[in-house]
Amino acid sequence: MSMTSAAPRAIVFEDHPGLSSALADLLKERLGYDVAAQAACIEDALRVAHVERCDVAVVDLDLQGVMAYPALDELKRRGIPYVLATGALPVDIPTRYHAPSVRKPYSATQLADAIREASGVRRTS
Repeated sequence: MSMTSAAPRAIVFEDHPGLSSALADLLKERLGYDVAAQAACIEDALRVAHVERCDVAVVDLDLQGVMAYPALDELKRRGIPYVLATGALPVDIPTRYHAPSVRKPYSATQLADAIREASGVRRTS
C-alpha cells in the first residue's frame, strides 16, 4: 500500500545549527509540516528558494552575516509566503520585505499564527 503525504511543505533558512534543528522539529512534530529543505548560508538559501516546492518559508534574516534579502526576492517572485524568524526589529527591515514575523525566542503558537497570517489563512478556533 502506497501512502502519500498531504502534509504542507516548509523550507527553513537558519544559520544556527541548534535553532535550525529545533525549528525543523517544531514544524514537523507540532505543526504538521514536512520540512523540504534547510539552508544555513545565503548561497544555499538562494538555491533552495529557486528550486524547492513548498507552501511556506521560515527565514532568519541574518545568514552567517549576510542578509537574506536576495532569497526573499526569489520567494516573492515565486509567490511563496514567508515568515521572518529573527531578532531584528521591524524598523530595521526594509518595507518591501515586511512579512508576518516572530521574534526570537518564539513559541509554536506564535509561529503557527505567523504562518497562518503569511499564508492568508484565518484561524478557525
